[in-house]
Amino acid sequence: MSKLNKKSYIGIFIAIFFAGLALFFTFQNKEKINPIIKTQTTPSQQKVEPPLLSQGGVRGGNSVAQNKDSVTVSAGDTTIHLQPNIIFYDALIQEKKLGKIAFSGKNYPGLGFFVTEIGTLQTSNGKNLLYYINGKQASVGVSAYTLKDGDVIEWKLE
Repeated sequence: MSKLNKKSYIGIFIAIFFAGLALFFTFQNKEKINPIIKTQTTPSQQKVEPPLLSQGGVRGGNSVAQNKDSVTVSAGDTTIHLQPNIIFYDALIQEKKLGKIAFSGKNYPGLGFFVTEIGTLQTSNGKNLLYYINGKQASVGVSAYTLKDGDVIEWKLE
């Protein structure tokens, strides 16, 4: 067995350091991760097909089949029921894949995903889509909000 030289030890140390750093930031930013959407045009020029925030399914909780529906979302004449403990954005993507709701929007790097159309509501004539959680206007975007048991979410044009 050959001995490791000083450069080998330094290389191993650097690799372990960066792996640990990546894990640290992954756990520290677990609820703050925004989707990264690559576009060839500016966000204001292109509708974006929203991807899941996490690979392999919904992040932040149990699978859709395991939880009891306890979050109600209404958008115009469309109403859906979602699971708690899931990022709102991921839950919307899952419902879209199931054909239960249509929505689209734009990603703004550093800010997150903004919904511009959902259900029968669409941003137009200077009015924007805003969502309310239990009667109060949301203070974070859909890509940063984790649904809570009993939430009632309503989308409005304002």
